[in-house]
Amino acid sequence: MSTDAPSKPSRMIVSLQVGGVFFALANVICVAILAWTYMSVKLEPKTIEVKGSAKKAIVSDLITWSATITSRNADLTKAYDKLKSDGDHVAAFLKSKGIPDKEVTFSSINTQKIYAREVLPSAQVKTSEENADDNDNNSEETKSSSRSGRPIVVTSHKIESYVLTQTIIVESHDMERVPEVSRSVTSLIKDGLEIDSGSPNYLYTKLSELKIDMLADATKDATTRATQIVVNANGKLGKLVEARMGVMQINPKGSSATSAEGNNDTTSFEKEITSVVTVRFQLN
Repeated sequence: MSTDAPSKPSRMIVSLQVGGVFFALANVICVAILAWTYMSVKLEPKTIEVKGSAKKAIVSDLITWSATITSRNADLTKAYDKLKSDGDHVAAFLKSKGIPDKEVTFSSINTQKIYAREVLPSAQVKTSEENADDNDNNSEETKSSSRSGRPIVVTSHKIESYVLTQTIIVESHDMERVPEVSRSVTSLIKDGLEIDSGSPNYLYTKLSELKIDMLADATKDATTRATQIVVNANGKLGKLVEARMGVMQINPKGSSATSAEGNNDTTSFEKEITSVVTVRFQLN
């Protein structure tokens, strides 16, 4: 009788021994993971996050203003001559009000063609509808008129007149003179000019330099707030870990409006700029 093959009890003992090793190894790994998690949580530095703000009053140091002159005539050359004459008239007016030539810029001339409107008898409905298909502005009106039997009004290809416009732009550091000019320039209408005056825009050109100071002041304010919170809780404030600057809000004096993109008021000479910073400190 052969004795080479191991008995079933022997094989079972070997299997149990191998399983025990794996089970013990699994226990060790689980304990290690739990210990690592516990230590990570326990040793993770505690922090506090607070917001600080800073506000400064500023006054604009640059003003921009624009006005548009318009000339209309059936003859393009005459329309241009009138616009050129009106532009010279405005330039002379600005100079008389103390605005230097170097602060005045004339834009390129914009030319618009005005096409004549024609009335077609209802007998030409079919032809007018075909023409209407070539012109979206006429389409609905033409088809409606054709259905009702009324005379049809269409835009022709004949140029009735030209409308020329040009913008005069003033950019200056004279914060008092330019607003007065913007209000009085429309007096040129009595001289036969067609002129439209816009509102002045008040700008602050040193914003990039100011941002650095605002960030420092807002961070100082946040540090003071964090210190008060921690001291009142019998703790101790540690080192600064992170600082994030939010958008800046530039509003008219006395306004506290905010927006996610940041406000940048250009309507007021006197403004207030507000900066918010979010900081994170370690706790000792």
